[in-house]
Amino acid sequence: MKKTILLVKSLIAMGILFVSCDTGTDDIQCPEAITGALSDTENTFAGTWTLQSIVSEEELDLTDDNTDNPSTDIYSQFSDCENNLVYIFGTDRSYNYSLGKTATDCDNQQEASGTWQLGETNNLVLVANCSRQLISLEINEENTEFSFDGTYNFTDINGVTITTNTTFTFGKSL
Repeated sequence: MKKTILLVKSLIAMGILFVSCDTGTDDIQCPEAITGALSDTENTFAGTWTLQSIVSEEELDLTDDNTDNPSTDIYSQFSDCENNLVYIFGTDRSYNYSLGKTATDCDNQQEASGTWQLGETNNLVLVANCSRQLISLEINEENTEFSFDGTYNFTDINGVTITTNTTFTFGKSL
């Protein structure tokens, strides 16, 4: 359960730049939804993207399997529910994020939606829930995979928090 919550928090907060509402005044100023026609790059990017891998620089043991088996492959240590992470980027600029929605018997399902924009330098902007995220993506030449990395905290099986650079890779459903 802790891994699921950590993964969800990490992925929701994965943006390098996070700008939230201005709560210093009586009038909350949330970022406006992104509108307008998609660029050619965005039209190519639009579609369904599914989490394919999570790899950390540090070896971690996150599984309660009575075996000391640390690995940099975080994805293989998570359950199907935790790995069932999907982004759908629509051609109308809407996006939907879901966790555990199509895997079997997931207790901690999550969902969010908002608007999106992909810049010329592969900077993905997400606007949802009175916040704006900026995520620098690496997109392969075939436009079938994208990845991003950042520094995340994981709690291993012994309760030790480990901070490590982690790369998340998503594959496009064709």
